Amino acid sequence: MKAHNSKATLNEELIVKAGKLLGVKGYYTDIKAKVADNKTIIGRYHELYRVEQAFRVSKSDLKTRPIFHFKEPSIQLHILICFMALVISKHVEIKTGLSIRAFLVRCKKITDARLVNQINNKEVMMRVPVPDELKKIIGKIGLPH
Repeated sequence: MKAHNSKATLNEELIVKAGKLLGVKGYYTDIKAKVADNKTIIGRYHELYRVEQAFRVSKSDLKTRPIFHFKEPSIQLHILICFMALVISKHVEIKTGLSIRAFLVRCKKITDARLVNQINNKEVMMRVPVPDELKKIIGKIGLPH
């Protein structure tokens, strides 16, 4: 829209230009052509959604929340812990074929109980048996069960 003396008119030039560019997408980067060609850059851009998805997953499934740190080492450690949790969750997903949420739901069914005999004051630990399905899943990761 153009306005001349409070009279609005359509910007025909802009409409024509927008019509010509309809469906055209551009990528801007400072990466040199000898480092990465156009196909590689476009491919990496299309993979960007995976990074965004990973951070959505890390915040919800891994319960990472913003924490207020004021010193650089604390900030770096917090980022490292969140990143390591993300790496481990991705490793679990790749090895098991399950989402991290589905894996955690299955693992949370394993519970421990601590029983204390009031007469002799002896403590007994009991664990719910690990289901065979979960043993197979844990075996894919290479953890003892």
